[in-house]
Amino acid sequence: MTKYLPTIIELHKTVTELRKSEELLDGIPDWMQELHQEHSARKAEIDELEEAIAEATQERRGTEGEINEIREKVKQYQEQISLVRNQREYGALLQEIDGAKEQIKGLEEQALAAMERQEEAESKLGEERQGFEDLDARYAVELEKWEAQKPQVAEEAERLRGRIEVLRERLPKPIQGQYERISARYGGEALALVVKIERGGRGANMWHCGACNYRVRPQAVVQIQDHGTLEFCDTCKRILYLDEAAD
Repeated sequence: MTKYLPTIIELHKTVTELRKSEELLDGIPDWMQELHQEHSARKAEIDELEEAIAEATQERRGTEGEINEIREKVKQYQEQISLVRNQREYGALLQEIDGAKEQIKGLEEQALAAMERQEEAESKLGEERQGFEDLDARYAVELEKWEAQKPQVAEEAERLRGRIEVLRERLPKPIQGQYERISARYGGEALALVVKIERGGRGANMWHCGACNYRVRPQAVVQIQDHGTLEFCDTCKRILYLDEAAD
């Protein structure tokens, strides 16, 4: 009888290696992680300050525009004073002028606060940029190293894809489909190591599924060990395998 378990184990290992290679190609290697996180955090602070400056500048300019519009209205009101016909119209006009001046006062305070926020953010931004230059330079050097290594990782990923196709072809379609379904169910973890539990003088040894800890039948262990047959955990349904290095 053909033993498919070794092929499935190799397929699983190869698929896992490919997944790691693809994740590496889409991300950052371990040796760059600390520098990458520091660079990203500092860059985020700079971006946040630049956004704060842009918002404060926009608010200040918008407020200054409103002030100019209201001042034009005040000017028009003042020109109308000489045209009023009675005390009531005169009082109403003065009330409009006073209200407009109050608006201007409030807007000027708002514009001043926006300008202060802008200046404070600009000052912090200057400090952040100055301190960021060295970090950015070091990050660029390490990034260049990683970019130089990427083709080798991509080549290895392509080799693994080819090996996976070869291994899949060695498996009958039903077994291959079963493996794929279990793998999809458990996020790529289709296999479970059989763990031996030493009981000492308390009786025969026991075996458990390394994934869900459910007890594995001794007959299943014998079938795997002696015949390399496919055995599944009675609970989680993962494919069981033994550690060849174990006693």
